[in-house]
Amino acid sequence: MATLADKQSQARKIQESTISIKTFMISISLTIVIIFSLWAWKTMERRSILRESQKESQRYKRLISAKSDATFKNNLLVFSKPLLWTISNDFLKGDGKAINTYLNQLTTLPNFQEASIIDNNGVIIFSSKRSEVGHLYSTFYNRTFLATDSVKLNMQRLNRIIITGPILGRTGRMASLSIDYLLPGKE
Repeated sequence: MATLADKQSQARKIQESTISIKTFMISISLTIVIIFSLWAWKTMERRSILRESQKESQRYKRLISAKSDATFKNNLLVFSKPLLWTISNDFLKGDGKAINTYLNQLTTLPNFQEASIIDNNGVIIFSSKRSEVGHLYSTFYNRTFLATDSVKLNMQRLNRIIITGPILGRTGRMASLSIDYLLPGKE
């Protein structure tokens, strides 16, 4: 028969066992909550880093695009000056055939749409588009583009650049060159 001391001893063991199981369950629950909290925090932090990375990437793309556009426009200016000098030389000689050849060859290059020579009255005297010869420049483009003493890039809409420059003779401006250029990839 079990004595009273044995029953009390068994009751204490059951009670200690029950307390340790409760403690164990609480510990497991807290561990799960902590792990879930850490996982959620890291997920939010990762998303925040990804968003910040995407913003930074977009900023760099815009910066590179702007610098690329500036370099491209500068190259167009550099390209236009020798062409202008060559056309000026042929204009002084009165060699209209050579001028027409230059203008027509120029428009065979990618993105060059049209090239014209305009007299001081604003009338197109040579053009890669024969139908424009004899018409006022202002019919097709802004006449203020011609009011420059050096080669200049004029933006027309978002995707076109009108390159203009004076054709100078011995006594001053004889005419102006106008080149219509379509920016690549911006159609």
